[in-house]
Amino acid sequence: MAVTSGTVAAISAAVALAGTALGAVRQEQARKGQARYQARLAERNAQLAEQNAQGAEEEARQNRREGHEQAVRKRQEAALLTGAQRARAGASGATADAGSHLDLTLDTVEKGELDALSLRQQGLDAAHRQELRAWALRNQAEGAALEAQYRQGQSQTDYLGLGTTLLNGAARTGRNFYRLGSQGPRL
Repeated sequence: MAVTSGTVAAISAAVALAGTALGAVRQEQARKGQARYQARLAERNAQLAEQNAQGAEEEARQNRREGHEQAVRKRQEAALLTGAQRARAGASGATADAGSHLDLTLDTVEKGELDALSLRQQGLDAAHRQELRAWALRNQAEGAALEAQYRQGQSQTDYLGLGTTLLNGAARTGRNFYRLGSQGPRL
């Protein structure tokens, strides 16, 4: 049985088409694996960003609490200082509620209250910065979650792309056979 050039061409075209199909399948599997890996990485980034946001919110609560506690302590210090000033004035025989002793007491109370308000405001400012950080981290987490969802979608098999590759290979093979048949036998 003689093997004609047409048979050899048909076999080589079939082998080339099979190689193309195998290459396309392997490439698709590699792309899916990479997409799955990137999806897992994005999910992990989303989890970390959410954990960091929760930590920032906890730190904001702590800053707010510390600012309040420092303000309370400052008011207590001012009250103790005011009491000591009034006691000294009373021990000296002066009237604590009049004149320069009253001015000194009112100045001490005023400065103590201003310091307390300043400490409270510093705590609120620190809390606000942490809340902004938490907000930014939540946005980062949401972006990472969306990326994970996108990558998960990419990890699905692209049958259209795979089918297109196979159809292009089959069309190329068909064209080659048509050209070979239209040229007639070669001797």
